[in-house]
Amino acid sequence: MSFLVLALAAPGIAFAQTTLSPVSYTQDLEVSEKGRARTPLDVQMLQIANEVRSQSRHAPLEAHPGLAVVAQAHARDMALKGYVGDVDPSGASLFDHVRISERSALIASFGSSIAVLDAAASAAEIHEAMQSDTANAENLQRAFSHAGVGTYVHDGRVYVVQIFARIDGELDAPLPMQLAESTVFRTALATDEMTPVAWSLTDGNGDLLARGNGRRLQTNGAGAVEGFLNLDVALGNNIYTLRGPFVELN
Repeated sequence: MSFLVLALAAPGIAFAQTTLSPVSYTQDLEVSEKGRARTPLDVQMLQIANEVRSQSRHAPLEAHPGLAVVAQAHARDMALKGYVGDVDPSGASLFDHVRISERSALIASFGSSIAVLDAAASAAEIHEAMQSDTANAENLQRAFSHAGVGTYVHDGRVYVVQIFARIDGELDAPLPMQLAESTVFRTALATDEMTPVAWSLTDGNGDLLARGNGRRLQTNGAGAVEGFLNLDVALGNNIYTLRGPFVELN
């Protein structure tokens, strides 16, 4: 059986090196399929992953619909555009795509695994191929809380994308893509010990665009900006950055 496996794992987050509009990336990947049901293969892949985690006494990964939509869209995009990787030909990454499509999650860490195998491969065979890569194996041992699996069969091959995330907070309501000049947001964090400290907006390279305290997003008269929302939270003596949705702030 022929296969290609890629692993993208990190305890933190790497910013995508792109200045392209994330909005066009979302449209290109056709993530409007949010009503799509998970396939048996998607379900089996997550079940196997959780069996492995249980053997190491790690908490099971919870299926996350938003991550699954991104995973399936990326699998389809790779198949139809003829590439394999976590960055598409325009330079937009899987993590960019998650932050555009998923409007509520506040993500502490992120990882992904990608494989391309013969279309007849079973879930067990796909899992075995993925686990042959050390970084993929480490993904199942990390402190992720949620996962999404997407598969797409094309031209005799199955394209498989697994996305992992540690979601340490949720916005109380999905954040619109386009915001007014001053927008208030509220969060539900993973523990009561976490305290919001400050928010910021950064571009695709991680460069700071705007910053503020409290729960009010505003440009401070500097004009319209678009970027990725980050929320710094305090836990004890430490400050952690949670990554949220892409927004256009007018």
